[in-house]
Amino acid sequence: MLQSIRDKASGWVASIALGAIAVVFVFWGVDFQSSAQGFAAKVDGTKISADTVRSAWQRRQSQLQQMMRGEVPPDMVKAQQQAILDEQIRTTLLTQRADELGYRVGDEELANRIREFSELQVDGKFSRDRYAMLLRQQGRTEPQFEADLRSNMAIVQLQSGVVQSAFVAPYELERRFALEKQEREIDYALIATNDFSASINVTDEQIQSWYDSHKDDYLLPETVDLQYVELTRAKSEGSVTVTEAELKDYYEQVKEKFESPERRHARHVLITASEGLDDAAASKKAGEIAAQAKSGADFAELAKQNSKDPGSAQQGGDLGWAQRGMFVGPFEDALFSMQPGDITGPVKTQFGYHIIKLEGVEKGQIRPFEDVRPELEAEYRKDRSQSIFYDESQKLADLGFSALTELDSVAKQLGLEVKTIPGFGREGGGDLGSDPGVIEAAFSEEVLEQGRNSPLVAIGEDRAIVLRVANHKPAEPRPLAEVRAQIDAQLRVQGARDAANARAADAVAKLQQGASWTAVASESSLKPVGRRFVTRQDTIAPAAVVRAAFAAASTASAEKPFFGTATTDDGNVAVFSLSGVRPGNPASESANDRSARQRRAEQQSGGAEFAAYVAEAERRAKIVRNDKVFE
Repeated sequence: MLQSIRDKASGWVASIALGAIAVVFVFWGVDFQSSAQGFAAKVDGTKISADTVRSAWQRRQSQLQQMMRGEVPPDMVKAQQQAILDEQIRTTLLTQRADELGYRVGDEELANRIREFSELQVDGKFSRDRYAMLLRQQGRTEPQFEADLRSNMAIVQLQSGVVQSAFVAPYELERRFALEKQEREIDYALIATNDFSASINVTDEQIQSWYDSHKDDYLLPETVDLQYVELTRAKSEGSVTVTEAELKDYYEQVKEKFESPERRHARHVLITASEGLDDAAASKKAGEIAAQAKSGADFAELAKQNSKDPGSAQQGGDLGWAQRGMFVGPFEDALFSMQPGDITGPVKTQFGYHIIKLEGVEKGQIRPFEDVRPELEAEYRKDRSQSIFYDESQKLADLGFSALTELDSVAKQLGLEVKTIPGFGREGGGDLGSDPGVIEAAFSEEVLEQGRNSPLVAIGEDRAIVLRVANHKPAEPRPLAEVRAQIDAQLRVQGARDAANARAADAVAKLQQGASWTAVASESSLKPVGRRFVTRQDTIAPAAVVRAAFAAASTASAEKPFFGTATTDDGNVAVFSLSGVRPGNPASESANDRSARQRRAEQQSGGAEFAAYVAEAERRAKIVRNDKVFE
């Protein structure tokens, strides 16, 4: 169906995640295999493969382990597994809805979307080899991928249909403005935690207790010793031999790219609607000048006397030599349809009316083989090395799969060496750096726990490897002596913050009992900054104080102020008062700002409506879940 794409491109495939719109790939990873060994769920009779969901969980688990640098807590495992199943059900349900409502994605639209993926391009063009390698690496076929992408594009059409139909009533816009631009009158005083640090004492027992209850915070990272076999495009390029005959054959295939474009030499007279002429009069005048030119009048003199083009009039309308793409459409279309000596016009463009004379044509020429040989050879070597690299990468992938749990035989058959990286962690290490694909492969269940060779992993555009884990060292707690100073510092900081919070709470309690702001500030050694109105976007007051003030009830007033505390981003504590609230005035907003805000509000409303649409679809659907799918 998309054979035209598959037949025209070349290159090799990197390890990537495809497509912002491809919901399946964003949320659930890739289905590495299909199986009839049961189902994970049924949505109105449509089965969701158990293998699809398990593969999605395997991918998600690897990502979580990498983020958390260790084992994932059991409660998170359960929540994430449930989320994956829910997401798969939702995608299946939306696919059904999109199909029922007649949303369709044609072959050309699908092909264009695939071509747009930058990850599938080489030198800015779609690469068939890169596409094939990615799918091979993920255990998928092109029809499978294209069917999934087509389905998810249809879902996006469905979502757009709901979101774009949303609207917000004028009174709602005014209400939102009043809230968004609301101002609140606050005063506050900061209590610095550093002021309490000197009074904090930390005992050995406290340090030991903290260490015993927080050992997971002081872990030596999990590491593996890696073995890998590597191919590089540089090695492939070094194996390319170039003969003169091959180079000349290649030249014949691509010589069009060395053709210089046709150039045309033109003059013109430009008449514009100005100096008392309206459009009709300008058109009439241009027609009269065109008639004079065609009757033999000197074209250059006509241009000097009449043309309104300041750049060419005094040169007799001379535009010099130019190729396609240098003029506006109607002018260029006319110019490149003329023969030398022809005069045409008037031709109307956005600049006015043109009378055009073609003085000459310089045909495009193909640069001879001898002139382009150096750049041709470089291009040929690059193209050949890419093909060799792709073929060798395919062979590496096949041999790595066949060898299963060792790489020595793979390296021997390809004439390569087995390289090693000791102490490779979840943040990377050694010559393989921090490439996400390498880290994911090294700590995948298949490689880490089952001891198998990884699938082919692409690193950038010029390297491809197959790896295995030779040794695994799980994460383990650091000795107490090694982290003692760190714990002592943490406990001192926490003690100082507790003391600062206690003083703040004491001050608020007195204020709430009726003590004056001035008296409490003096008694508690506070230094208020002074009352002023702030907006939600205020950048002078600490962000935590602004957030707390706007989270308080809007009934506060000068007679009945609200008092509270907030912990700032740098760990200090603020005591604040809220003594006034005034709404934003919609009349103060410009028409442009109002239109922009309306668009944002409609997008938000559309998102909420689509969420409600999905929830209602789930409520109406007959959904059967297999709760044992992850066992």
